[in-house]
Amino acid sequence: RAEKAYPIVGQDTDGTITPQDLGMEWIVSKTKDFVGRRSHTRAGHDENRKHLVALLPVDPALRLPEGSQVIETDALGDYDGTGLPAAPIPMLGHVSSSYHSQALGRSFALALVRNGRDRIGSRMLASFQGRFAEVDVADAVLYDTEGSKRDG
Repeated sequence: RAEKAYPIVGQDTDGTITPQDLGMEWIVSKTKDFVGRRSHTRAGHDENRKHLVALLPVDPALRLPEGSQVIETDALGDYDGTGLPAAPIPMLGHVSSSYHSQALGRSFALALVRNGRDRIGSRMLASFQGRFAEVDVADAVLYDTEGSKRDG
């Protein structure tokens, strides 16, 4: 489920997250009417909305704690890695769920990150328990991206 980016509603989402933010526009009918249709189709979505993306820790054995904050690597400036850096550190998102995947043979996390899909392929930092871990931002769908296992 998680490797296919199917979210846990209420954990990977909240009342502000839309299907567009999840990359799941396909789930909403384009022909039938439904509650929320007007909001779903309105123009002018904020370009700084948080998107669901996958985070791949550089250390594939590290399972990020849920709630870890996501920051840009350059946000720390000349930080030397000891103690905590000076505040404020701009937080761009958070880990909503975290797993070790047998299918992938490594750990990964789903996270809501500001402009997350525009950051795919970049390296960021996850901040947790007074430390930092490098993570690579990836598309939220990590397994069977073409749907061949589902479709036969």
